[in-house]
Amino acid sequence: MSKNINFDKIAHQPAYRVVSEKIRNAILSGEIKTGELLPTETDLAKQFGVTRSTIREAIRLLEHGGILGRADRKRLVVTLPETDAVGRSVSSALLMHQVTYEELWQVAMGLEPLASKLACTTATKQDKQLLAENLVLTRDVMNDHDALLAAEIEFHNLLANATHNSALLLARAPLNELFYPVAWGEIIRALSPGERILVAHQHIYAAICDNNPDKAEEWMKKHMEDFRRGIEMGNLGFDQPVPVAP
Repeated sequence: MSKNINFDKIAHQPAYRVVSEKIRNAILSGEIKTGELLPTETDLAKQFGVTRSTIREAIRLLEHGGILGRADRKRLVVTLPETDAVGRSVSSALLMHQVTYEELWQVAMGLEPLASKLACTTATKQDKQLLAENLVLTRDVMNDHDALLAAEIEFHNLLANATHNSALLLARAPLNELFYPVAWGEIIRALSPGERILVAHQHIYAAICDNNPDKAEEWMKKHMEDFRRGIEMGNLGFDQPVPVAP
């Protein structure tokens, strides 16, 4: 007696998705490299045996993903996805999943001390100069909430850039889009922690200049713990979903 087994129907993807995936795979495998031009829409349509409208739909998906851009009106070029674009895309997903302040803080608590530690050995003379200029700016805008927020976010970005680690930059991109503008903004407006921010930044900068990764990591952890306390003291609801950034 045969067993009663139910099989799912085979899914047929739209042609434009199949085309999009084939081009995407060719880019990710390195068959088509960053900066190289794609064939024209007409040539692609002939190669795939589909209509130009199908090619256009496939291209839209790839442009939206940030791996294709326009060299001119007719030609497409392979591009590296911008960090900001990655941040916006992932941030949208995080909002839809209703991630909480605590979940994002846990991620930040892993990434920011790591960035501080790595920067001790990777920061260039220019990186250090930019961080020093940020410290001066932070001191000057202590009583301006919006400017202080911008300086705080810039410091973390400069620090991450100083690692010259693309994986880290992409991993922390959603924090810039979603977490820091909302959480730090509320903390700064409610508690005015400018002096504590500056002191932490100064110690982290000094540790980087001294090539002392342990000290840099330690002070960034202190800074992030202050961040957590600020969220709690500001009654933002540490276990609540993060709202859309203004």
